[in-house]
Amino acid sequence: MKLAFRETVAAALPSAEQLRARLDALPGGDWSELAALFSAGLPELDAVVALPGGELLARALAHDRGIPLLEGLSAATGTAVSPPGEVALVTGYLTDGLAELEALLRAEGQGLRVRVVAAAIECTNAPGRTRLELQDMRVLAAVQLADTPEGLAFERRIPHPWPRVS
Repeated sequence: MKLAFRETVAAALPSAEQLRARLDALPGGDWSELAALFSAGLPELDAVVALPGGELLARALAHDRGIPLLEGLSAATGTAVSPPGEVALVTGYLTDGLAELEALLRAEGQGLRVRVVAAAIECTNAPGRTRLELQDMRVLAAVQLADTPEGLAFERRIPHPWPRVS
């Protein structure tokens, strides 16, 4: 299922700018295919929280699961959420993990339990995964990229497993 998404990423490499432009132009159907991949590996959830850059994937995932989409938890003002429940944070591009960590803290402050962070793309040589895993957070990424001297490339080291989150 993630083949169309992976092909889109591959066509943009090694340029980070081209990658972002291609992701911005990605049709909704491709996000739906990616959401179906994530949906199969996620636990039962009460809602999906969209982070900036992950809105289209989050919307597709919420639709696929038939659960609400919550937006705005990473904003400075936050958004009141009721009732409390279990959620997934969805981001488009995981790098340093600071936006995801901020959203995690805001969600927990509003009574939500974050079960997993789902990223369309993870930059493997950035500290995002480590920061989140230190908070006992499971991280799932559809595509892992390494930032090399030649530009972005698919991660060649042993990738993180795609576990089923329970």
